[in-house]
Amino acid sequence: MESVITESLAYLIAEAADMIEAAGLMVVSTGAGMSKESGVRTFRGEDGFWKEYRAEDLASLEGITRNPALVWEWYGDRLKACQELKPHTGYYALARLQHGKGIFPLITQNVDGLHQKAGMEDVIELHGNLRTASCIDSCGASRVQMTADLFEKLPPRCSCGSILRPDVVLFGEQLPEQALKRAFRLADSCDLMLVIGTSMVVYPASSLPLIALRRGVKVIEINPEETPLSSLDGTLNLRGAAGRVLPEIVKAVYGE
Repeated sequence: MESVITESLAYLIAEAADMIEAAGLMVVSTGAGMSKESGVRTFRGEDGFWKEYRAEDLASLEGITRNPALVWEWYGDRLKACQELKPHTGYYALARLQHGKGIFPLITQNVDGLHQKAGMEDVIELHGNLRTASCIDSCGASRVQMTADLFEKLPPRCSCGSILRPDVVLFGEQLPEQALKRAFRLADSCDLMLVIGTSMVVYPASSLPLIALRRGVKVIEINPEETPLSSLDGTLNLRGAAGRVLPEIVKAVYGE
């Protein structure tokens, strides 16, 4: 994470703060880059999970059916890793901004719950979550909390006897209908959108800022790397890590 805010970045941060203060309905969209700064391992990239495993073996209904113990061992490791992680300063900056400005919706592709840990409200999880599990046969039983005791005997089973599945969106599955519909409605009605730590290659989340831009709504992108969104008209690019840039934006908004 960069330790110095350059003069050019400071200017853009001030501009972003002005846009946030002036906005009515602001919507935030976050991706894997936000989590990565807290140590969450991503799926794509040089150190991503898919460099070691095939997605269809670990993150699909077929994989769970074929080798449920292996899949649940992997999810147990993921859950433990996420539970041990703490939100970085960018998460707390967003929470401060949300509680100061008024609750604004946050749409995330992440399943780790770090936004909620930092005190965020109204979090729309497009890809599900790692907190609960459900019956693979949809028997109607209540969702089960993914706590340590769930992993004492693998694979964990529903009260009906069927295998449980984590409540994350698996490969080949549709995103949660209500969450997706709301995300599209927000993109089509917001006054400003912040896009943080997303590669802009995963659909349909990647389409949300495009919907806003087509309406003439400004988009603030915070990312240490350039993305397909960066060069589009109407995008204000803050090239830096969220954990460094977001606290500076909060300082600018509140005059600290």
